[in-house]
Amino acid sequence: MDELQRVAQALADRISLAVAIDDPQMNLICHTAHDDHIDRHRISSIMKMRAPDEVVAHAVAQGIATAEGPVRVAGRPEIELLPRICFPVRCQGLLFGYLWIIEPEDGLPADEVRAAAKAAADAGQVLFRERLVDDLRDSRERELLRDLVSDDPAVGSAAADLLADEEMLPPACSVAVLVVQVSSTEQEDLRSTLHAVLRRAGRRATPLVSLSMARAGGRGVLLLAGRRPPGAADLRGVAEQVRDELVKQLGDSAQVRVGIGPVVDDPARASVSARRAREALDVTQKVTGFGTVTAWDDLGVYRLLVQLPLSDLPEDAIPDGLRTLMESDHEGTLAETLETWLDEGCDSRHTVARLQVHRTSLYYRLGRIEEITGLSLKSGGVRLDLHLGLKLARLQGLLGR
Repeated sequence: MDELQRVAQALADRISLAVAIDDPQMNLICHTAHDDHIDRHRISSIMKMRAPDEVVAHAVAQGIATAEGPVRVAGRPEIELLPRICFPVRCQGLLFGYLWIIEPEDGLPADEVRAAAKAAADAGQVLFRERLVDDLRDSRERELLRDLVSDDPAVGSAAADLLADEEMLPPACSVAVLVVQVSSTEQEDLRSTLHAVLRRAGRRATPLVSLSMARAGGRGVLLLAGRRPPGAADLRGVAEQVRDELVKQLGDSAQVRVGIGPVVDDPARASVSARRAREALDVTQKVTGFGTVTAWDDLGVYRLLVQLPLSDLPEDAIPDGLRTLMESDHEGTLAETLETWLDEGCDSRHTVARLQVHRTSLYYRLGRIEEITGLSLKSGGVRLDLHLGLKLARLQGLLGR
């Protein structure tokens, strides 16, 4: 962004006013030092690297997104917003962002408007060239990341060597993979939105190095690498940022889940982390009790169960008594009670708190479960058998969420 900064600074020196350039989503790209003629919204934009939502809505309502030339955005005294003049940053018919100047009280002179318009055009040329370079790098990055997380060890090892040779990953680094799944009615720009969010999240994760790609169907991959292994809290923080930003951009109707794979000590083993992240996603889509951001290490016994060939398991993998219970328990109340009781280590006090029932109701249900299954819940072996059977039934979709 050095060249873009030079464009902004040259204009600021020419007109003796602060200049800011945003991307099309109003994320701040660069700005010059501000003078006394500034408002709290510009300061907020600099601090948070994004224009405040109320300012964005006000500016968009003035037609800046479709404008070909400068647009004067009226001030709003009630929110202490000073008048601005916006110059769309375009090149080859594409919108790359907006150049902003807070207008002085007597307005911006015509010659300075022309200078700012030329600076916006120059900024468009800079961003267009950077877009071409970024597109080439993105294409190469997606190609190598796709191979790196493939299930073919030879392909993954070769991709790791190329990433090191091309200095896209630091040598001797540890990596972890996040896999994102988005379901949204906003399908038209879903892939590009996901791509942009993953790239921004990766850039913010410094000192970690990132690679990312977005695929069709709302599936995205973000790899984070560092000479020091990424911490669990750092990985979860990045995953939550990705989730929150996607929901903000796509709307509350969007369903976003993120699986976090374990840290591996060699990029050539990134496929292991990616596979575990995908398995974490699969479990959370079938089993209640997990959040929208789930790490492989959060899965407990499901880490073992997801390794089983579920579709090939014989019918008797689930105990006969449990099958009988599920077939007769149309509401699912007894199965839920049994699973909760077993999850809580057979602690009645914790179970009734989770189920929000009276202790007498719990004991009645446990008695009915014994009658229907023909099994004694006093036996530790029976409890283990039923507990694993319930978890398998969840993974196989035999129990409702």
